[in-house]
Amino acid sequence: MQNLSSEEQHQESGVRRQVETIRPASAGPSAELKAVTGVDVDPSTELRAGWQGYPLLAGINGVGDLKGLSVAQLKQLADEIRQFIIETVGRTGGHLASSLGVVEITLALHYVFDFEKDKLVWDVGHQCYAHKIVTGRKEEFRNLRHAGGVSGFPNPEESPYDQFAVGHAGTSIGTAIGLALGEALRQAQGEAKQAGQNKIVALVGDGSIVNGASFESLNNLGLVKRQMLIVLNDNSMAIDATQGAVAKYFSKIRLSQTYEDLRRTTSDILEHTPVIGKTVEEAIERIKKSIRMVLPASQLFESLNVPYFGPVDGHDIGALVQLFRAMKQVNHPVILHCHTKKGMGFTPADSQPSKYHSTGPFKMNGDVVEPATEKQGRSFTDAFGDELVRLAEKDKKVVAISSAMCEGTGLKKFRERFPDRFYDVGIAESAAVEIAAGLAKSGMRPVVCIYSTFLQRSFDQIFQEVSLQNLPVVFCIDRAGMVGADGPTHHGLMDIGYLRMMPNLALISPADAVEVGGALGFALSADRAVCVRYPKEIIASQQIAESSSEPFVLGKSVVARRSDKSVAVIISYGSILVEAIAAARALAEEGIEVDVINARFAAPIDSRIVELLGSGKPVITVEDHGVACGFGSAVMEAAGQHSGGFVPQRDGGAVRMLGVPKRFVRHNSRNNQLMEVGINADKIAETVCQMLNR
Repeated sequence: MQNLSSEEQHQESGVRRQVETIRPASAGPSAELKAVTGVDVDPSTELRAGWQGYPLLAGINGVGDLKGLSVAQLKQLADEIRQFIIETVGRTGGHLASSLGVVEITLALHYVFDFEKDKLVWDVGHQCYAHKIVTGRKEEFRNLRHAGGVSGFPNPEESPYDQFAVGHAGTSIGTAIGLALGEALRQAQGEAKQAGQNKIVALVGDGSIVNGASFESLNNLGLVKRQMLIVLNDNSMAIDATQGAVAKYFSKIRLSQTYEDLRRTTSDILEHTPVIGKTVEEAIERIKKSIRMVLPASQLFESLNVPYFGPVDGHDIGALVQLFRAMKQVNHPVILHCHTKKGMGFTPADSQPSKYHSTGPFKMNGDVVEPATEKQGRSFTDAFGDELVRLAEKDKKVVAISSAMCEGTGLKKFRERFPDRFYDVGIAESAAVEIAAGLAKSGMRPVVCIYSTFLQRSFDQIFQEVSLQNLPVVFCIDRAGMVGADGPTHHGLMDIGYLRMMPNLALISPADAVEVGGALGFALSADRAVCVRYPKEIIASQQIAESSSEPFVLGKSVVARRSDKSVAVIISYGSILVEAIAAARALAEEGIEVDVINARFAAPIDSRIVELLGSGKPVITVEDHGVACGFGSAVMEAAGQHSGGFVPQRDGGAVRMLGVPKRFVRHNSRNNQLMEVGINADKIAETVCQMLNR
């Protein structure tokens, strides 16, 4: 490894040896996990029985226990926590590389600060695993991201140590500013006599500093007239390698720094920080004259009038403890720049941080990491990635844009095949849409691939730069609907609502592998913007209905199942069609025949669907989206504007909308979440029977 001390190399090899010698637990964890989640766990990846093999971690039941350790013991504890994270994520899946890289920073922060009263604000949040383990949640961490276990992100419902439920980038500096300003106001109003004594720390990492929201907040940091520490966890990575000028700026700094340079910078900072008889201001002036303006990174932040310190070694826990103690005394906002390694201590994640940014369960086979379970089939993401490459082969105007999610959105093959037509803008979804608008205006056919939850961040750009201009941009909306273990920060349950209100946008959702090709082909040939949504799900290996092969026609649905004896109608939008068909088959076995319509479009709504509402038959709409403002709501709105009017009930007919209720759905498996909110085959069939009074 480059630029690692012998001590770091020893720690890293030690952790690797520990991982390679994992032994099955004699009892408990796998049975416990299966009882809660229904998931079998490969015994080769089980955690050790009790806390065997974790001599220090066994005694850490809260932050108070952590503070009783020596700095030397903190180093050992960091090794143990890394092993525990690796073993746990090997069983449950999760965000591995990011959390491994921030262990020392996390321990040092908790060692120095008192976050029962001080405030620790996370950016993105998937780096918080060590934080959860030392704040009294290590037992629940065994079932990470599963029902009965902790979520994969900070969550105030779990612990007072978590300030915000957060899973998006660029938020920590702004919310930390708000906490500081709020405390100052409360003090001025006489409500908080100790205001200003509590410390505030914002931990920024995984490329979040290049996010536009982060820079907007840095621009407003001057509002804060008290202590506030921003820890920049710089690992040169977002989910993929960080893109853009600022990222290259940091990368240049990183490559220019040897381990000795990092140690020398640490010594310089500590030498000039406040000591007895010296004021904070005097110390800051000495640092400014001696080191702060020497490095390019300081020039970037100093231009924003933000005092900067670093870069320092983010894995030297002893130095971090000293630095945090010093920074704790500074009575105005400062940035401490820490160099870390994403995936530190686990060779596969260290060498392939993008692959192990978020991973499913895995097991170790010597030096090789293997999936814990065989892949069941192609995902919607894979299918779209393959289809986009096929269509781009035919049309040189097709270009693809990602926001730091090349692999996650299935664009890896496209990037390899058409590097000159692929753009990764980093964690900057708004910029991605603006760039796409410019490309479309110049005659290209841009395809913007972003997770549903992150596309929310570019609402205004979709409105003004795309909808208002009526430009043919294609939005491939991945992770639409329930996303399973990532939970409420990542569910895609709002995209239909905020997109269908915009003029000049068509909203479509394919139901199976055959429709994937049809949907994307339609989108790339349309004269308007088209949004194509699909879930984080294995795609049906065969077409669900014969109608899947019918071409996509703007605003037209297709009949997936029809019966001359039909007594009810199920109208499905998107991949949930497989559940609707299953419900129809189950009902047929009970002598109840129903028609199933594959809507395909949520905007515009097919007029033939509206006409079904007046048929006298019960109608059920089904979607993997929030009921509020979703597909079913769109149908009802269209009915209200129908020239023939709409009669809610006639001859016993009625309408029922099945979707996700207006509440946040906790982390669980995707199937369990669909069952929980009642948009699976059983609930659909039950609803039909209720409406028929059977």
